[in-house]
Amino acid sequence: MEKQSKYLIVLLIALVVCIGVFLYQFNNEVPTFIIVNATEVSENESFSGMLVDAYGYGVANMTITYHKPGYEMGTLVDATTNEKGEFTIENAEYLPDAGKDNYYGDFTFAGSGKYQGCTYEGNVTVVSK
Repeated sequence: MEKQSKYLIVLLIALVVCIGVFLYQFNNEVPTFIIVNATEVSENESFSGMLVDAYGYGVANMTITYHKPGYEMGTLVDATTNEKGEFTIENAEYLPDAGKDNYYGDFTFAGSGKYQGCTYEGNVTVVSK
């Protein structure tokens, strides 16, 4: 066999291995994380967030679950990500009698077949105008 043929075979094997690794990464439980653009928002204003995979791409049509101000533990509200992986909370509620519980928090994505679940550790505090 010629020297060039050996190099071609080695390059083809390397290409097949690279394609296999690439396909494996994009088709097996990809890690995700949630980004929220605010830590404090005024009453009746909006804030948004994004569900992103480990490669920096937005994850579309997924459910994000969170607590609203004053809601008891165990009561959850859902938001759905758009085609870019973004979700928006419109008209932030401020409850004068909620005290320290006047925040949106526990933003969680439960995961799906392709994506691992994740939780945003912070809160978005709502302040009165």
